Amino acid sequence: MSERRVARMLHGEIPTLFEAPPSQDYTKDIILLGVPYEGILVADRHTLYPPGSHPPESFYARSGADRAPDAIRQASVIYSLEHEGGIAAEVNFANISERLEIIDAGNHKVEGAEDIAEQAAQSDAMTITLEGDHLVPLPLIRGKQKGKRVRTGVVVFDSHLDLHLSPPLWAGSQWRTLIDEGYVQPEDLIIVGPRGVTQSQHEIEYAREHNVMVIPLQQIDDQGLSPVCEQIVRRLQPVDSVYISLDIDVVDPGFCPAQKYPDAAGFSPREILTMMRRVIATRPISGFDLCCFSPRYDEGQRGALLAARFALEAVYARLR
Repeated sequence: MSERRVARMLHGEIPTLFEAPPSQDYTKDIILLGVPYEGILVADRHTLYPPGSHPPESFYARSGADRAPDAIRQASVIYSLEHEGGIAAEVNFANISERLEIIDAGNHKVEGAEDIAEQAAQSDAMTITLEGDHLVPLPLIRGKQKGKRVRTGVVVFDSHLDLHLSPPLWAGSQWRTLIDEGYVQPEDLIIVGPRGVTQSQHEIEYAREHNVMVIPLQQIDDQGLSPVCEQIVRRLQPVDSVYISLDIDVVDPGFCPAQKYPDAAGFSPREILTMMRRVIATRPISGFDLCCFSPRYDEGQRGALLAARFALEAVYARLR
């Protein structure tokens, strides 16, 4: 057991993600960071609560996603890089620590995320971000494009389209904002997993008119996972790199009850991992983020462990 782990246990400190060394050096291979931003909460279709507020319990929104980064860090100890350097069974038993320099940059305010992403992009570092709200990819992708302008494909796993026109600081308009600002081409945006009745007609029309690739969960049920993965791979052929964004509500709440906006009958974790691996094998991955995990509703760290496992899969992207 390392001296750092012993000291952390004695003082009750929250571990770093995968027990990676803490650092603010954004030139390493992989930068792990947390952005515990809750964002606007939708209590119902007519009531919005501003960031930092704590609305009454409701069906539509579960608060507490700002606690996600540290909760996932605690669960990630099972995937510790201090365990013989982190041997990745899924990648030919490669020793992660021998092949990659990985640091945990700690938690940052959403206002600072763009600058960190810009610095990381300038050194070709990959970012893995644990978020509260799904607004956070907006400053992250902005920063990456400012640091190194390349044609970037964005693959989103989400039960919602998030193509609203307004309000601009709501995690329901981030993809449309990135397109309107010119950081992402609409044909390079792929949204996988919309389901339920929470989509808006204007979002659907926007996606159709701008050639955004939308793959509802039902399409995968009808066509099969492998053929749909091939469609995603073909769409990504023209891009230089890929950014992956995962809203935990794309997963069936039976596997992860602790979701900010839960919706039944979603994907299994294995289906998400399979699709991630197909995307990772296609193009270099510039970044990964995971959002909308609400730890206060977790059961036995089920959701936190699953979130950590998805983040670990993103680490594998630099090994493949």
